[in-house]
Amino acid sequence: MRGFLLTIGAFILANNVYSQGFSAKDFLFASSLSSKKLETYLSKRNFTPSGSRSQNDTLVNIYSLKPPRKKKDTLNIKKSIELFQLKNNFSFTYITSLKDEYTENLRLLKETGFFCGNENDTVAVLFQRRNVSVLARLIKEPTGDTLYSLFFQEKELPLAEKIQVAEDLLQFYSHEYLVGVFGEKNVIKDLYYFSEKEFSKCSVLFPKTSRQAVFIWEDEINLCKPSYLVIGGNMNTASSANYDGVIDENVWHSKEGVYSGMSLHGLIKLNGSGFQFYGKHSRFPYMVVPENNGSLNFKKNRVVLGCLNPSGSSLLNNATISVEDIISDNLGLYVFMIMLVPSASQSKE
Repeated sequence: MRGFLLTIGAFILANNVYSQGFSAKDFLFASSLSSKKLETYLSKRNFTPSGSRSQNDTLVNIYSLKPPRKKKDTLNIKKSIELFQLKNNFSFTYITSLKDEYTENLRLLKETGFFCGNENDTVAVLFQRRNVSVLARLIKEPTGDTLYSLFFQEKELPLAEKIQVAEDLLQFYSHEYLVGVFGEKNVIKDLYYFSEKEFSKCSVLFPKTSRQAVFIWEDEINLCKPSYLVIGGNMNTASSANYDGVIDENVWHSKEGVYSGMSLHGLIKLNGSGFQFYGKHSRFPYMVVPENNGSLNFKKNRVVLGCLNPSGSSLLNNATISVEDIISDNLGLYVFMIMLVPSASQSKE
């Protein structure tokens, strides 16, 4: 909870003449109270229990703003707070019918340093800062009225020293999560070039070092939701295009023991059996065919080979090549790059 407070403690939901304001700090304090004390606390701020619902097996408690005594020219204002727990992380949704309050909250989020890649979206806008995300969206009621929702969530991030193997990096859902653990100096926004015309926005961890790792994002606008992680190989990024320095051999390795620079003999031994890889003229030159017919799962961790002597065997012109058939040709084949594919749960926050 402290991380959440330090990050957005200064963020205050805008006060207005029609209702009492509520701050993010208030939400944090409220979350630490027992159910009975929580109701008392919210009641003092004119929020009373108004029901509950289930969301993915999680109980969501709903509190609504007491309607004011009916007076002439009084606006019908709706405000509610939904509190729930997700994997030990406190989260809440604040819903209001006041557009001006919603707009002011978005401005305050940007003012306090939240990153937003899709601020021009008219339906849902995502704000991120380190381990905190805020999803702002519009809710259309059956009556035709519009409500404005702000969903705050804090993610518990791992300690940097707990990151030991390449697969451990797949738990980072976004660029901001990486910055939250490793610091701004160690994470940069970049472009990764698959070819001269095909590229994607990416984040590079420890750029131009032996610990370099490239995150390719499925959501390029918000720099989140990992598509895959690139370890080793020539870093075809915009920032490294004119770099003429020497980068030490990559030190990341997979849980299975595969690493960049590993010999073909070592890879075969680790797999416990032979395998096939694509020829040099294929769409995926030198990539091991993504199968799982040994100890290594080439579907989950895609391996691309390097070849020191690409003209040394006519077999490399074939669509696919068996390592048993080419191992004696001494072409200097080795692990050039590893591309780790996240599981379905890792690609979702």
